[in-house]
Amino acid sequence: MVWLIALNPAVKSLILPGWGQMEYDRRTGFAMMAVELAGWSYYFLLDKQQSDAVSIYRRIAYEYSNATSFADGRIFSLLEDYYERDFYIMNLYAEARAKYPDDPRAQDEYVRLNLIDADWKWQSVDRFFEYQDYRMLERALGSRKVIVGFVLFANHVVSALHAYLFGSETGYDVGFYPIGRGIGFAIRKEF
Repeated sequence: MVWLIALNPAVKSLILPGWGQMEYDRRTGFAMMAVELAGWSYYFLLDKQQSDAVSIYRRIAYEYSNATSFADGRIFSLLEDYYERDFYIMNLYAEARAKYPDDPRAQDEYVRLNLIDADWKWQSVDRFFEYQDYRMLERALGSRKVIVGFVLFANHVVSALHAYLFGSETGYDVGFYPIGRGIGFAIRKEF
C-alpha cells in the first residue's frame, strides 16, 4: 500500500479524480471528487431505472400481448412495432417486393427467413402504447447512462491533466474562485 502514496499526482488523479489535487489544491480536489461521486450515484440510479423499465415492459408483454412464444429475442422489438403478427407479415412482404421486385420465389424466401415462430395480438391499444412508452424510456435511460459514463471518463482525464500540469512547481495556479454571483474557474501564472 505504500507504493500508492508515492504515486505521481497525475496517476493518482487518473485513478480517483481529485486525489492528486489533494496535495496542492484541496478545493479543486474536493470538487473533482464530488463530480465523481455524483456521477456514479446518478449512473447507478439510471441503471436501476432502466432495469425497472425493462421489467415493466416485459411484464406488459407477457400479460397483454397474447404472444405465443418469447423464445426469439426479436419478439420484444416486434411487439413494439406491430400491433399484431399480420401487420408484421404484411410489412415483410412489402420489404421483399421492394428488394426482389421480379422474383416471387426470392420474396417468399425473404419472408420465410425473417419470420419468427410466435403469434401475437395486443389486448388493447392502450396496453400497446404503454409498452411502447416503457421501451422508449428504457432506451432513453440507456442513452443517459452513456452520457454519464462519458462525463465520468472525462472527469478522470481532466483531473489527471490538471494534476500533471498544475501539480508540480510550474508556477501555474488553478482553481475555483468566487466571482460575481457564483464560482468561476481560473488559471493563473506567477511570473
